[in-house]
Amino acid sequence: MLNQVAVLSDFDGTVVPCQTIAEIYRGFAGPACLDYVDRWRRGEISSQQELQGCFSTITASRAEMESLLDAISIVPGFAAFLQFCRQRDYHFAVVSEGLRWSIEHILARHDVGPLRVFANEIRFEPQGLQLSFPWHDPDYPMCGVSKATIVRRYQEHGCLVVFIGDGVTDEAAALVADVVFARDALLSYCRRLGIEAIPFDDFDDVYTSWPFA
Repeated sequence: MLNQVAVLSDFDGTVVPCQTIAEIYRGFAGPACLDYVDRWRRGEISSQQELQGCFSTITASRAEMESLLDAISIVPGFAAFLQFCRQRDYHFAVVSEGLRWSIEHILARHDVGPLRVFANEIRFEPQGLQLSFPWHDPDYPMCGVSKATIVRRYQEHGCLVVFIGDGVTDEAAALVADVVFARDALLSYCRRLGIEAIPFDDFDDVYTSWPFA
């Protein structure tokens, strides 16, 4: 008999077809944000530093940013896959280097919440935007959210962890998860390191390739 199954999924590029934070930057960030993004891509600064730097250039209101988020869709098959997980009593959670506020806003708009979301936090204060990083792990100093640490915590509680992702921020989680569904940069990474991964394009593919009877 299987242990309890936990399904952990990335959000940007996985549940939604775009990079949510990048959309916010394009819509509202100042020119200095480009330098922070470039430095993060080169590995010179952490995700926390990139987020704090870019959001320091944003003066838009919460309502203005949420208006932009309203145009973001979710990928085909996601709602049906969540129902599949609920029917099997799997635990499902989103793990993201994005912001819990924007993720929950999008999920609620598409009527697929509430879900457990592990992500960075933002507060909209009168003096400006305040960011915090409750899922940071010093063992992974460049990450705001340590996805690998979250995978291990589920495993320590007896769960078999299925991880679904697409990008470089998912690499550490793919190294420790029990089952990996991968696409795009994460799939290339898994193939390069010899990590067994199931390719997918959307959640219909995840459902049809599900490894457990």
